[in-house]
Amino acid sequence: MREVQIYIEDQRIDLFKDESIEVTSSIQDAKDISKVFTDYSQSFALPASAENNKIFKHFYNFNISGGFDGRVRHEAKIYINSLLFKKGKIFLNGVNMKNNVPHTYNVTFFGNTVSLTDLFGDDKLIALDLESFNHEYSYGDVGAFLVGDGLEVDGDASALIYPLITSKKRLFYDSTLANDNNANFEGNLYIDSSFPGGLDRYRKRGVTNHDLKPAIKVYHIIKAIESKYGITLIPNDSEGTKDFFSKHNEAISNLYLWLSNSAGNIFGDEGSDEYAYKTIISQYAEHPDDNADIPWFTVSGSELRIGQETGSYVGQQYYNIRIKGSASDAYQEDKYSIKLIDKSTGQVVFSIDGVNDIEGDYSFTPRTEGDPDLVYEVEVSSKNAMAGTEVSVEVLDPAFGGLLRDVYMAFDDNSGPNYDNIATSTVTLSVREHLPDMKILDFLTGMFKMFNLTAYYIDDESDPEYNSTTPVIKVITLDEYYADAVNNQSNGIIDISKYIDVSSHVVNTSLPFSEIEFKFKEVDTLLMENHTNLFGKTFGDSVLEVQKLYPTLFLGKKYEVKLPFGKLKYERIIDTNIQWGFAAGGDFSPQDPDYSDLNDIKPPKGGYTSTKMPPLLFYGLKVDASANPFNYSNPNFNAAGVYTGYWRASNRNEDSTAAVPAEYSINFGSEPDEWTAVDDGYTDNSLFAKYYRDYIKSVFDPSKRIFKFEAYLPPSFLIHYKLNDQLKIQDVVYRINSITTNLTTGKSTLELINLNAEEIVE
Repeated sequence: MREVQIYIEDQRIDLFKDESIEVTSSIQDAKDISKVFTDYSQSFALPASAENNKIFKHFYNFNISGGFDGRVRHEAKIYINSLLFKKGKIFLNGVNMKNNVPHTYNVTFFGNTVSLTDLFGDDKLIALDLESFNHEYSYGDVGAFLVGDGLEVDGDASALIYPLITSKKRLFYDSTLANDNNANFEGNLYIDSSFPGGLDRYRKRGVTNHDLKPAIKVYHIIKAIESKYGITLIPNDSEGTKDFFSKHNEAISNLYLWLSNSAGNIFGDEGSDEYAYKTIISQYAEHPDDNADIPWFTVSGSELRIGQETGSYVGQQYYNIRIKGSASDAYQEDKYSIKLIDKSTGQVVFSIDGVNDIEGDYSFTPRTEGDPDLVYEVEVSSKNAMAGTEVSVEVLDPAFGGLLRDVYMAFDDNSGPNYDNIATSTVTLSVREHLPDMKILDFLTGMFKMFNLTAYYIDDESDPEYNSTTPVIKVITLDEYYADAVNNQSNGIIDISKYIDVSSHVVNTSLPFSEIEFKFKEVDTLLMENHTNLFGKTFGDSVLEVQKLYPTLFLGKKYEVKLPFGKLKYERIIDTNIQWGFAAGGDFSPQDPDYSDLNDIKPPKGGYTSTKMPPLLFYGLKVDASANPFNYSNPNFNAAGVYTGYWRASNRNEDSTAAVPAEYSINFGSEPDEWTAVDDGYTDNSLFAKYYRDYIKSVFDPSKRIFKFEAYLPPSFLIHYKLNDQLKIQDVVYRINSITTNLTTGKSTLELINLNAEEIVE
């Protein structure tokens, strides 16, 4: 006898005795190779019993305060004969009413992996806490992170670096051009350590800190996601682990995300924010001139908190936050800005800017029961360094025409309220403000598609990586997942021959596509366009023309695996050890020089149109450029610096030669190595070769078929099998494509792919 029990948030629900409950399980579908799947059920009905009405809190009655939230999925567990079958989420689709009385609740079950969508929602990368990566954006610090190890965070000496990628300035290296030569553009990196001919030849040329943008290791983004959402994506971060996001995985150990969300330089006319000098107000004092004490408006450190209405200040439709700024006498003409930032998302909800005295009001809806607190921070920023700015923040009650005010003044002097002491004298670069404008879910989805990853919750309490308090999501490559079947309870193969309905089964072709394209997001930078024009294909992309491989077997549609990430082709300057990236395109537009003052020349500028890049991933490699020292200049202080090393952005994880290729490449197909300038024909280190080839080769093998069997599988199988288990029927071993099981009857529909002898894991 088979009994099904379902619990929603640890409360057992009543079931119809004859209700059909079908659950489908799949980790990767041969018919949709770029997606990670999870368990899901068809919608099924629950009786509107007294117990179920209690659990669903009479959902049909919208007048009940604090009722069941039908907008979200709720924790659920399914048991078969009191043995745990699946953990996941239940979603309430609706209630069927008869004669104005609830009759049935309609619900759907989803596996745990889908809950990542609920967890992340529409949150963007900017919501992550990356404050430990903030740093002073100065000539000296940027130069140190360009030539040195980088910014150290959590014991990682190169957690953040400045790669040699520019957004506006075209770089080159020419030692022959005179100071007043019209071809000696400002991007000339050449410098002689003895400064022959005087400093002026170099101080206005070369690369400067304002030309560069930082990059952060992907590993630390993953760790920030873990921290924010209380999950574990790297259960084993030690050497030898198979966890893909581990710092010990050479495929990503030096993989970086470029911090760029706008065209142009990081601060400048084409940047998203031209206010380079910034500070977050860290403390406040209540001003003696306020005339109200609003209990739900509190201040602690840098946080301004709006809580649930209490006391006499209740019942209003809205309140105002008024922000005022007043520049000191020495900075009356300097433009500055004050921003109100939602601390939970990092989003700017309100801002004012101007010169001298500025102010503005931000309206907000008061918090009521069940609403989360609003938590804000205030940032002051300016185009130039400023000091002595006075800032106040107040909440106004509109009931009395805004005359009742709870006022706090900002200060940064621990000895007491020194209200005019807010300074923006250093440029602190806030990393999260320069993260690509990208949802966290899209970032992870892009990584999964790029490296053909799969993920599953570890909910087996006997698994050593299981954690009862922190959800653990195992992320590994699909090939590793199938190879790991030998570590299952089954040892990799389960013989289910005796459960199969032998009266009939279906055999289908496993060739669903005639062509598969692997594509990065299109960009129009100079070298990428040049490559397309020369070779008729996009650099980094790849096309698998199945129809050419198997011309007689299938005529199908084209399938695309599209990444949300962009791609750069890098340029190694001839006869040097200098390779750089250029995030610009379009037509060359020179600007005339000014040689009227030979002590302060303005060299010619030759630029292209800066491109707003899609999120860019690259490998960071440290390069010794002592044979070709280059000019890292500081025009603001009429200085030039001789640099003999830098961080090189690369599409390969390490240096390679024709004899010894790099282990990993982030091109889908075989491409010339920009560093060696040799079309080495490497085919074993590309994204396709490393992560897709074996699986696709298996699926598209002409001997492969998709078999559909009917079976009556016992609870002992359903409770213990894994989706990477291999199933044996008679003398044939299969891989699971999907299994759909009627939990009430035990009848299952299995969609399986036959394996060749060399593919069987045992």
